[in-house]
Amino acid sequence: MRPRLLDLLACPRCQGSLSLSAPSPAAGVLTGALACRCGSQYSIEHGIPRLLAESDQTPAGFRRLQERTRASFGYQWTAFADMVERFREDFLNYTGMPPEFFRGKTGLDAGCGFGRHLFYAASMGAEMVGMDFSAAADQAWRNVEGLPNAHVIQGDIFRPPLRHQAFDFVYSLGVLHHLPDPERGFQALLPLLKPGGAVLVWLYSRSRRWSNALAEATRRVTTQLPARGVRALALFAAVTDWVGFIGPYKMAQRTPLRTLADRWMFSRIKLYAGYPFQVSYADWFDRLAAPIRFYYDEDELRGWAERAKLQRVRVSATGRYGLRLYGEVAGKGRLTEAPWHAG
Repeated sequence: MRPRLLDLLACPRCQGSLSLSAPSPAAGVLTGALACRCGSQYSIEHGIPRLLAESDQTPAGFRRLQERTRASFGYQWTAFADMVERFREDFLNYTGMPPEFFRGKTGLDAGCGFGRHLFYAASMGAEMVGMDFSAAADQAWRNVEGLPNAHVIQGDIFRPPLRHQAFDFVYSLGVLHHLPDPERGFQALLPLLKPGGAVLVWLYSRSRRWSNALAEATRRVTTQLPARGVRALALFAAVTDWVGFIGPYKMAQRTPLRTLADRWMFSRIKLYAGYPFQVSYADWFDRLAAPIRFYYDEDELRGWAERAKLQRVRVSATGRYGLRLYGEVAGKGRLTEAPWHAG
């Protein structure tokens, strides 16, 4: 934890200020504690503030789903934590913003996983806080600790341990659709924005109805398996993809059959041909293991924006797989004159 982060943190129970109890904070805090006047205390372990606070009012079923999701993604992003250069392009596509949008701003990555998007947002000049509910926070810190403008915390999207109106933008990419109540998670992030601040989210699209239905039928079985069992199935599926489809497709790209292969090959196979094997493997694990997956259409996301009273709303598809939503909270500030990055 770096000293600057303290200015952005708040008690997740009462939104009160936190004070630091640790040696030599000016040099960076590796261990210690954070305390609030309400009596709450939070540890700092391995450089990461652990700012989780359960509520007695949370229904037991909701809490169980949260815990299953935390365990699944904690395992996933610890096992599959390799950074890939293509992730930079993905980040710009998921947010729909050009690199200059991030420069000089303060932002939050809500559900940062192992830090792939966090790394690029900070590299583009934003002071970033990455927040994750799971043990993936430790891997995120390993991936960004060399960037002086990147911070990592362990926290809950439903009770974010951050000051209200502290951020110029908040994004959550591929995360909210795994929550027990995605729109509630979305709403919980909005108070963190400064007046005129922007929220950007990416969610699974409902457009591939038959593929989604098949995936959900499979997941009724696989989500009940232990993580190691799912990992074995994911490995089998990824190897099948590479041997049966991705490998032959990549070979065809170097022959006169290229045009024919581009015309007839599945879009998913063409997508993964641009990544190393590990990404396909990780994504298969995600498909089979994540306890919850919701899918959306444009009207549903516009409904989110309308109920949140967002301004300058844009909803756009990223192929057939996902939808991105951009909106700004009420205020005098404007972060950009061109909310969508071309491409």
